[in-house]
Amino acid sequence: MRLKLTEWRRATFAVHLRPDPVYSFPARAELAQGILSGPFGIYAGTPCRIDRDTSSRTAFTLVHLPSQHAKLTLPRQGLCRKAAEEFADCDLAWESGWAPGVSGADPEVEKAQEIYRRWKSWGVRKSWGER
Repeated sequence: MRLKLTEWRRATFAVHLRPDPVYSFPARAELAQGILSGPFGIYAGTPCRIDRDTSSRTAFTLVHLPSQHAKLTLPRQGLCRKAAEEFADCDLAWESGWAPGVSGADPEVEKAQEIYRRWKSWGVRKSWGER
């Protein structure tokens, strides 16, 4: 289903964070404060940690909310919003609670993968189908 992300709003949502090798944190779930629209959320930080210090925000992470997994990390919140809007334009079943379970017609999946490839050069290199 193609989505229109017309309204972003502030909210608190759960995210699964990956293990952090720098600070030796295990994989864990935490609450993040950020913005959300449809099945996407954006918080300040990386897939390994939430950045609560407002003076040093250098990364924002796009999250697939039903699965609570980080998908892209980009240097600005506006870039995450633009990427989310491009993904929303793909006719896929975004409501899937498991990111690899996001499905649709092959051309639409390929379109989402191409959008991901374009954006991944800005940050984290994890695909929608990987954990």
